[in-house]
Amino acid sequence: GEASSKSSNPCRYGGECPQINNKGHCTEYKHPSYCFDGGRCKNQQEEHLKQYRHLPLCSKSHKCIEYQKDDQEHCAKFRHFAPRCPYGNNCVDFHDKKHFDQFSHSYPTPCSRTPFDCPLYSALSESQNTRTLKASIHQHCLDFSHVCKGGRNCTDKTSLHWSKSIHIARKLCPYGEKCIRVTDEEHLNSFTHPNILDIRSLCSKGDDCEDRANAEHTTKFRHNITEETGVAPYYGLDKGINFAQNHRENYARVERYAAEHKWKPLPSGKIPNDILNWIRTVQPIHRCNAIIFESILLHGHVMSREYMERLKNPKFVAQSVLQHSRIRRIEAFKQMSSCEEDARQYVTALVCVEFEKNNFVSAMPKAADWLNSDTTTLPKDQTDIIAFYEEIINKKEIRLSGAVSPQDMKALQDKTMDIARASIKLLTSPSGIGFASDKTLGTDKLVFSVLGPHQGHYYGDIIVIFKRDILHHPDANLSMQAATTYLSGNAYKLRPWLGVEPGTPAEKVEHYHATKLHAAIPGYEYAIAAELMALTSLKYELNSMDISLKQILDRWTTVDSHQTVEAHLPQLIPLEYIDHVYMPKNLFDSLSTDARQAISAVFRKRISVAEQIVEPMVSGGHPAFGPKPKEKARAAYQDACIYTLLFRYKKYTSQLALNYLKGITMTIRSTKFEDPFLLPLTISQAFEHYRQVQSRPSTANITYIYWKALNGDMILSLSNQEISSTKKQPDLRSLICYVAPKPSLTDEHYYESTSYLAAGNPIHHEMILNKKSYKAKSNIFYMGCNMNDFFTYCLEIHRGTGHVVLSHAGPNGIYNHNPIVCAFNRSELDLTTLDFIHVSAGSRRVPIRNLTVCFDRQPDLHPTFDREFRSNSKQ
Repeated sequence: GEASSKSSNPCRYGGECPQINNKGHCTEYKHPSYCFDGGRCKNQQEEHLKQYRHLPLCSKSHKCIEYQKDDQEHCAKFRHFAPRCPYGNNCVDFHDKKHFDQFSHSYPTPCSRTPFDCPLYSALSESQNTRTLKASIHQHCLDFSHVCKGGRNCTDKTSLHWSKSIHIARKLCPYGEKCIRVTDEEHLNSFTHPNILDIRSLCSKGDDCEDRANAEHTTKFRHNITEETGVAPYYGLDKGINFAQNHRENYARVERYAAEHKWKPLPSGKIPNDILNWIRTVQPIHRCNAIIFESILLHGHVMSREYMERLKNPKFVAQSVLQHSRIRRIEAFKQMSSCEEDARQYVTALVCVEFEKNNFVSAMPKAADWLNSDTTTLPKDQTDIIAFYEEIINKKEIRLSGAVSPQDMKALQDKTMDIARASIKLLTSPSGIGFASDKTLGTDKLVFSVLGPHQGHYYGDIIVIFKRDILHHPDANLSMQAATTYLSGNAYKLRPWLGVEPGTPAEKVEHYHATKLHAAIPGYEYAIAAELMALTSLKYELNSMDISLKQILDRWTTVDSHQTVEAHLPQLIPLEYIDHVYMPKNLFDSLSTDARQAISAVFRKRISVAEQIVEPMVSGGHPAFGPKPKEKARAAYQDACIYTLLFRYKKYTSQLALNYLKGITMTIRSTKFEDPFLLPLTISQAFEHYRQVQSRPSTANITYIYWKALNGDMILSLSNQEISSTKKQPDLRSLICYVAPKPSLTDEHYYESTSYLAAGNPIHHEMILNKKSYKAKSNIFYMGCNMNDFFTYCLEIHRGTGHVVLSHAGPNGIYNHNPIVCAFNRSELDLTTLDFIHVSAGSRRVPIRNLTVCFDRQPDLHPTFDREFRSNSKQ
């Protein structure tokens, strides 16, 4: 019946009046009668709710057991349905099954591949004529809802679109149409911009697109990242060095020296940003001659001097072959470890035959080393050795032919011969400069380069610019000036703040290691900046720390490169890490046909051949050090290259500084999780640095580890001691964070492997999965993520409470809200004891970037959405 009221004045809230049971209110205002459907009413339209009064909603809503049993008495008193989601069409929890069960939404079940990866929705939304599309595409987009590509700026007001679409209101870019980051994919995926779709179409050229720096192109298309950089092997060469402490102490030495000598301090008390940004973005540069460059091309790697020496051994040559970019594309080697092992023995035997034929046998493996292969007949004497190797070759070739295509087999044979012959040529015609002190310092294990313009003309006229990424590899490091200056004593003359020169070579080596820097560890840019400013002040006798970037670069170009910043890079660097190459025309013309073909295939537009015809380098004798070569043409060529580099830095530094690399960057090789790699930073080292440099450090006792990874299938583990794969560790305690491989985009139905958090040894990963002995897991961890790009992960360790949270950060954090959460009690796993950080990969290599350890949540890594925004299809 009608709600009792003596008044004829209707209440403006109608059936939704919050005071409908207030007698005083009801005497003044008239309210509508009850809905005729009583407890059966499920209509949640605003107009209907206002037009009629309704029975109260059962507190258990549609989950009520009495309702499911059809209890008539109960159902006559209460309504039962899922209440409307308060965020309506703008709900960001569309992939949260619990939320979707609890609340009703105006759109159908969301497609499991929305917003980025549904090919059917992409076909519909990008079609110029939807009538030509298959019926299955239309049916899918009617059955399932999708995130609207326009987001909060959607202009489609049709009822069909609004009944089938979800409109996520990302935050607006504060710079709007004036934004200068419109070529930054991550920024475009994080913020809404005027006239740019939130979900841009996928560029068909992907990694090969040459317009990725073109704003007109990037504002319309996003790009999938499928290229997996080659593995620069990790040998733990910096193990035991506290880089964070080195950085603080290096900075403090300069600060003390400047104060003691009454130098003019920095006007603001802070190092200028342009100096810091230059250090954060400048690239390492290597120089070499034509012989070494040709060897680099054929091997497919830049190699350290020690690694070159190893090429006397066919096993190392085989390793070089299998790491070559062309051979890494052979799918059978990625998918079957037994196939890769057959290939290793096959290639090694081919190299052995080539070495034998050229009488290049100084480090040949002994015949007995082959007993683990299919061959059981050992050669009786040296004359029988080639037949012995050929027997292995024949057997392995038969085995490989079942899994490897004829085209790939030919590539394997050709590359093996190319690299074997290049190794013989390189080692029988030694080139380059080698110092005995490099062995003492251990720097002969690394590839030498200079951070920035390289004037080491005595190394050669081919200038190789590496991508910044390689500087963030765990095995890389930096030293102010050449490492050899420590042993010669020159470091203590050129940098008086280092103190008194140690008395013995061993003490000097120890001091060198105590002053090394690492670009992946916090504080390095401040330490380098302070020393560069002090060195510049000393050279020009300024007695001041008020030094500009221009003054630093002016000094840089007038001193020998051994007096700049020396960068020591991993000992084996794949060609993908080379950003650009400069060389004179006559050196290019002198290269072999094979080398020039390799240049064409590998570098394409990443090589500049200068018109200069330079004089040949004078070989033999002591190298003529100094900033410039004596030969006029060589000097002019070097000046032109350095001018180009400085112009390039000036033009792009401010742009690059907006999104510069931070933390560890490397590609982890596949080890089936059997060999975790220790990173050169512990949690305690990172926290001590944080405590020292932060004026108001957080007291929350939370550690945040952020990193990016491509494809997944990796473990990040935190442990109370370094994990060993060769010895028992009864006291080892470890937190395992496993992120599964990303779901396949080609499967008809969405399927995701288990990601998990567990306590245990990462080496036991397979057993943990089989026994389900994880603490928490998820099979929808990636739902809503962009599968065509790096994933940004955030691991939160709440040391005080024992809670651990693994979630997606970056743009994926806007659309994915499926974290893995658990809590450990102290007896299970004491989080306060965890200090060492390891990473390991499963069945394929995993590129990781920007792995950092923080003690505050990083807001820039958590782009979000506007909860208050409400879209209206009629607006």
